[in-house]
Amino acid sequence: MDVGMAYILREMDASPSGFFSSSRPKEAMGLPHFVFQLGWMTFAIFLFSQAGEWFMKSSGGILSPIWPATGLALALALIFGLERAIPAVYLGALASNFLNGEPLLFLYAGPIGYILVLIISWLAMTKAANIDLEFSGLRDFCQFVILGCLPGPIAGGFYGAALSSISGRLSVSQMLAGFTGFAQANAFGILIFCPLFLFLLRRQDFRPPTKWQRYELLAYIAILAALLAILVHSTEIGLRIRLFAIGTTMLLSLLVALRFGLRPTVLFQALLIFLVPAFAAMDPHRLRDVRILMSGEELQPVVHLFAFAASLGCLLAAAFHDELTALQVKFALAMSSAGLCVWDWSPSGWCCHTPAWREKFGMGPSRIFTDEAVSSMVHPDDLPEFQENFRQLTESQIPHWSQNCRMRDANDRWIPVQIDAQPLRRTSDDRVATVAGVMRDTTQEIEAVKSRISAIETEAQLRTLRSQINPHFLFNALNSIRAMIGRQDTKAKSMITSLGGLLREVLAGRDAKLQSVEKELEIVRDYLDVEAIRFGERIRYHIGCASELLSQRIPGMLVLTLVENAVKHGISKLEKGGAINVQVARSPDAHSLLVFVINDGELREPSKEYSVYGGQGLQNVRERILLATDGRGSFELHQIPGPKVEAIALLPIDPLYLPITQKEHRTTQRIGHSTPPSALS
Repeated sequence: MDVGMAYILREMDASPSGFFSSSRPKEAMGLPHFVFQLGWMTFAIFLFSQAGEWFMKSSGGILSPIWPATGLALALALIFGLERAIPAVYLGALASNFLNGEPLLFLYAGPIGYILVLIISWLAMTKAANIDLEFSGLRDFCQFVILGCLPGPIAGGFYGAALSSISGRLSVSQMLAGFTGFAQANAFGILIFCPLFLFLLRRQDFRPPTKWQRYELLAYIAILAALLAILVHSTEIGLRIRLFAIGTTMLLSLLVALRFGLRPTVLFQALLIFLVPAFAAMDPHRLRDVRILMSGEELQPVVHLFAFAASLGCLLAAAFHDELTALQVKFALAMSSAGLCVWDWSPSGWCCHTPAWREKFGMGPSRIFTDEAVSSMVHPDDLPEFQENFRQLTESQIPHWSQNCRMRDANDRWIPVQIDAQPLRRTSDDRVATVAGVMRDTTQEIEAVKSRISAIETEAQLRTLRSQINPHFLFNALNSIRAMIGRQDTKAKSMITSLGGLLREVLAGRDAKLQSVEKELEIVRDYLDVEAIRFGERIRYHIGCASELLSQRIPGMLVLTLVENAVKHGISKLEKGGAINVQVARSPDAHSLLVFVINDGELREPSKEYSVYGGQGLQNVRERILLATDGRGSFELHQIPGPKVEAIALLPIDPLYLPITQKEHRTTQRIGHSTPPSALS
């Protein structure tokens, strides 16, 4: 007793709620709410205590004695906490004993036995094991039977036997009968009614998935009612017919278990228990005369044991059916991909079924993980989309969840994965109760995509060379330089330097790799300096970039392609020329890089005379951005007032290339041929 009390005290000190902590987070509530909850729980325990008395009076020989209030009490404790369940059990059982006219000793001491059953069962289920209260697997249900249905009722049976011995002199056989009766009634009550009320209070759906299966279940219930009516009201039928009817009832329960799973089977067995006293109450004088055998009461304990074992067997078969169904769904998902992690989710947590992936992500031997543990493994940039998709799936807003994201492995590396999931079970209000899914490593696929990017960028490089280093371009540049020699030697030297720098970068294949924003803008500056030779005062430009973004990496020649497009399709078409504004900045959420290229001109629609603005070049830009950013980047082209054309490229910011301290914003502005100091030099 001292050891047990020490354990209880230790549990009370372990958390703010201590020993009375619930299996789910507490909700904030005031005293009126607490009193209201305690009131309806007490009334429910009272009603089901009376139902237990009713069962024992009316169903002897057809069903075992059963006390459903035990199952209700354990369900309330698991969902709402012991601090509500314990007073509700005592007050409800006390009121029931008072109404039944129990002796003084049993009146006040009897409910303590039910509290003892409740505490032991609750401790065993919440402290000794991590049980999924959705009972999504056979293992969880077996743990519930072993830990929830056995230790508490057995201890309660000893308490009931001791209480009986205090009340009067009893023989050993009478003591044994009292022990077995109390233990068996409480065990049966927990077996059937604890899952029933866990499902009801969590709004689980008991209906089969299809309309015809629902009609089929109703047919089984109608057959059950007919068989029980015959058993209770027919006195002329023989023993064999009675045994046949009882056997058929058990087979019906087994058929429901194998067809529909745990929830409909629990409901079916609860109806079986309630229908017997309901039919017996139609003929009240027979309430104590319902028997399988007209004589031989010594066989009744064997019949009770058979009823409990048959019910347990059907429920185990139903739990096995649910797990088999879940495995079939997971296998179907597994067949759609390879090298995958099979997982599922329920309100109790996330469960990884693939040991190799548990080792890969350093999950350890635990089967169930909290939402917080899983969220901590997802990359911060991908977490909002991950959480939103999961919310939409569990609220039935989307039928299937598919997402690419990054997750942290055991070596603290970000692994790209693809997640696919779909609902497995739903509640009565169509919310998802269980999700099954698979996850696969997409590292090799991304490497293949990078190879494709390289091929596309090589082609882009050739197109850049053809468009920029053509005889017309070089002729105009060199002819303008020749005209300046002898008259504007300084500017001619500057233009030669710009042209040489541009040719060097293009011929070096810079557009086939990632490079810094700073280097990209230097190339753009050289290009615009050369083009200024051709257009003279017709071209004006401005280049601006926040200094902390200069080290960011972007696809090579990306900005140059946009600027070249602005000159070719915008400025060159205007008689008086125009201005080009190049800006690189952070997005409002600070997670992305925005590249703006704005030029005077109009965005023409496709026609016989004009092609699409930018044509294939801008389409290649869009594809390069999508491939280089795993689909997280974008590109848009708009007509804005002016008239002006605005090209916007969005690229994710890589924190690796951000400086520790933020520097001042610097810009470079060039007008015509003038060469003021560069912010990029």
